Amino acid sequence: MAIITLKGVDKIYRTKEIETLALENVNLDIEKGEFVSIMGPSGCGKSTLLNIIGLLDVPTNGTVTIMGDKTGNMNDSRLSEFRNRNIGFVFQSFHLIPSLNVADNVALPLAYRHGVSGKERDEKVAEVLTRLGLSHRMRHFPGQLSGGQCQRVAIARAIIGDPQIVLADEPTGNLDSKMGQEVMEILHALNKEDGRTIVMVTHNESQARMTDRIIRFFDGRQVE
Repeated sequence: MAIITLKGVDKIYRTKEIETLALENVNLDIEKGEFVSIMGPSGCGKSTLLNIIGLLDVPTNGTVTIMGDKTGNMNDSRLSEFRNRNIGFVFQSFHLIPSLNVADNVALPLAYRHGVSGKERDEKVAEVLTRLGLSHRMRHFPGQLSGGQCQRVAIARAIIGDPQIVLADEPTGNLDSKMGQEVMEILHALNKEDGRTIVMVTHNESQARMTDRIIRFFDGRQVE
């Protein structure tokens, strides 16, 4: 059963001087529990696609259905709530808040969720950080961590709300090969052990071949 479906999706960015077609007629089904790689040259629309799947952007044309819900029918408030509960994000540059310690960075998604007590939040933070081998770093700040540790914190933040879908945009792009392999092993565990659906944008062919399926893009079109 498809957990993510895109039908006839176009994305056009317009300014006064120019019109840029970032995605053209994308038709895509991603099954529940799949680990999918998105590949293609820079500027081919990979990150735009991920932003549309993650409900951070809207298509110019076409429909996006996530977990059976047509997202085009949702207002901004409903989109935010839906995204918070069902989608986790991991970025190449981590996007951690420097002034917050590790525990507070990880807790952020739950801070915006109704009905979660402070005690529940603290327990969940401790559980997730222990799983990712970071319990001893809870009170440290991002500037005190290695790149690999920062990315593990970012993954902890992505999964703390138990989303069914994790979107990863070049998650190993800022890491050396050893740290990159550790991050890939974590993502595989989230997929195989937890059953989470993972969509990963990458330029790394060897890492892409470790996933269930590679979807290739060129000039905004799906070519494979």
